[in-house]
Amino acid sequence: MPVRMIIIRSQSPHRKGITKIELLCSVLVLTMLVLFLRATASTSGRVSAQRTACLGNLATISQALQAYLADNDHRWPAVAKLASVKTDSAKWPTLPEVLDRYVKDRNAYHCPADQRTLTDDSSLRSKFSVVTTYFATEGTSYEWWFGEAYAGKKVGEESLGKSGGFGMGKADQPLLSDFEPFHTGDDLGAINTLNADFKPRTSRARASSAR
Repeated sequence: MPVRMIIIRSQSPHRKGITKIELLCSVLVLTMLVLFLRATASTSGRVSAQRTACLGNLATISQALQAYLADNDHRWPAVAKLASVKTDSAKWPTLPEVLDRYVKDRNAYHCPADQRTLTDDSSLRSKFSVVTTYFATEGTSYEWWFGEAYAGKKVGEESLGKSGGFGMGKADQPLLSDFEPFHTGDDLGAINTLNADFKPRTSRARASSAR
């Protein structure tokens, strides 16, 4: 009796073409990737623009401060660190008040990345919301350093000026800086400073230095 051979043709595992579902999934993945890349580029551009604007502010303040020194026998002003907390007995003015005649636009004291979160026991809570800015609460985004160490002393006669800093002299010594690492996008953030050599700089916080 002849044996009939039945050949069952199975689909090849290497089939040609893709299904509509697979095509739609591919399009969806590509669309999400494009949106992600656009968002990343947008964020990077915003961070860079904010940092540049902040450094521009510090350059403006630097010119005003140098003009103030030229008009005041090259003596450093007495500057309060915070408008909301004046701990010195003389009730020193803030830097915007000191340089009022030299800086016409108060927005020069506003870092565009400025952010501040008030604590529950802050005396400012009666006037401001929890999430606010240093510019709104203090009139400036920038913190004045070494108040008593500089106040009233001639440029170059302050003890810090003679110490030589960390090897770079005046370039090491910040006069002004952002109150906090406002500029996110650089690891843990970045702080812009105006140092005693009157040059604005950016200092980035690194993960290895985190506490």
